[in-house]
Amino acid sequence: MKYICTNCEKEYVPAPLLIRCDCGSALWVKPEKTFSKSDLITDDFTMWRYAKAYPLDKKSIEITFNETITPLASAKIGHINILAKMDSLMPTGSFKDRGAAMVVNYLNSQGIRSISEDSSGNGGSAYAGYAAKGGLNCNIFVPAGTSLGKTVQTRVYGARCFEIAGTREDVANAAMNSKATHNSYYVGHNWHPLFIEGVKSIAYEIWEQCGYKAPDNFITPAGNGSLLAGAYLGFMELLRGGAIDKLPRLFGIQTEGIQPFIQKFNQEEIKIGSTSTLAEGIKIQRSSRLKEIVKFVRQSNGNFISVSESQIKEALHMMGKQGFFIEPTSAAAFAGIKTLIDTNQIIEGQITIGVITGNGLKSTNTLQDLLINAE
Repeated sequence: MKYICTNCEKEYVPAPLLIRCDCGSALWVKPEKTFSKSDLITDDFTMWRYAKAYPLDKKSIEITFNETITPLASAKIGHINILAKMDSLMPTGSFKDRGAAMVVNYLNSQGIRSISEDSSGNGGSAYAGYAAKGGLNCNIFVPAGTSLGKTVQTRVYGARCFEIAGTREDVANAAMNSKATHNSYYVGHNWHPLFIEGVKSIAYEIWEQCGYKAPDNFITPAGNGSLLAGAYLGFMELLRGGAIDKLPRLFGIQTEGIQPFIQKFNQEEIKIGSTSTLAEGIKIQRSSRLKEIVKFVRQSNGNFISVSESQIKEALHMMGKQGFFIEPTSAAAFAGIKTLIDTNQIIEGQITIGVITGNGLKSTNTLQDLLINAE
């Protein structure tokens, strides 16, 4: 395994403290993998079923909840049938477990026993849960006012949880520079090269669940964009291995007030509007992997679009009435799918997958307020 910077093309030998290039850009694991049906570990029914695609040897995986393959359930938006990838059923309740599992196992193999992370909630919960499972000390920094469900979950795992006033970027700076964590290794999921290597497992699962073929459309909320990046890497490895004959179209959904991906994609100046949103998981004003993820989406013939707060509320109720209890950030994806259907970018007969990125139990205080206000 090697790390590479796509900005200056410098390569690095991985090390526990290494999370970004000398030029300031994010690092990636150097692409060297392909994947096909013959690479499946057929007697393993967890995300480690695809271990031959990962940079870590399966034998080094000691910290695990036996992360089961999450359901791909039928749903409907308007008259169009879609599929919902229920990553809300991962061990700590969000897709972030995929990345945390990879990073924590790598650090554990390097003898690291204390970690620090900045998060809007789910990433922190994931790292805290895996740190608890492996007996590591854990410090989590979140924005002040983060949903109680996420901060309580983090603390129950035994992590120290620091609530930081200011922007999402202020939270990241606090995690990297806090004196309270000077003996910890920073593992920020927006920066660590191995995080996306875990997230790409979602592509392999979907490929199998779709009958060993790529879906037509893959839609997810876009904050830092790790789900888009992970899906792209996974599907690209399947494409290079001859397991699929096309990439799915990737669509990233942002809010009306915070849409740096949309503006970059459309070659516009990045301007941040209102940062008040129900979708707290995507309140990131500039992705650490902005340029690369825009390139991935463009290459897939996908797009970035925004949704309003009222559309997010509508999607929460729409999915709830079909039995899906999802957090507001997840609802942004399904609001986006509705917009894509209404504008004929998604049509009947296509295999369309929206990702439920987080469990509604993480945002019960927000959801309760929405129900009260709706009465």
